[in-house]
Amino acid sequence: MTRPAGSVVTGRRSVVLLVGLVLVALLSALTGCADRRAGVEWRESGKPANYDYFIPAGTASRIAAGRPFDIVPQHLDVKVGETIRIRNQDTVGAEVGVFFVGPGETVSMKFTKRGVLRGKCTIHRSGEFTINVT
Repeated sequence: MTRPAGSVVTGRRSVVLLVGLVLVALLSALTGCADRRAGVEWRESGKPANYDYFIPAGTASRIAAGRPFDIVPQHLDVKVGETIRIRNQDTVGAEVGVFFVGPGETVSMKFTKRGVLRGKCTIHRSGEFTINVT
């Protein structure tokens, strides 16, 4: 059974549109647009931060070898308007609560409203990271 010529084009257009929308969403997140649901605003990494954490090279290897260490606290209390910066110099990405910091990347966030953000943490021996924003 053959398909009408227009159906193939429509399918490709749908894929192109979907890919375009995903790219726009990613670019918005990377260029400083606020994520109001999470209560954070993505910031440029060069600006000062109230809380600054550094993941050194070799961290994932040390943890895999059974030598875990705590780079961030299990619980962090911050105020609305404060910022956190996490710099990852390792070759492996890290989950830090609700955030992912890829290898060689820096993530900076400004907290814009009260709430609690919690999630998995690969750089704390508890495996969890909670931020309480007041």
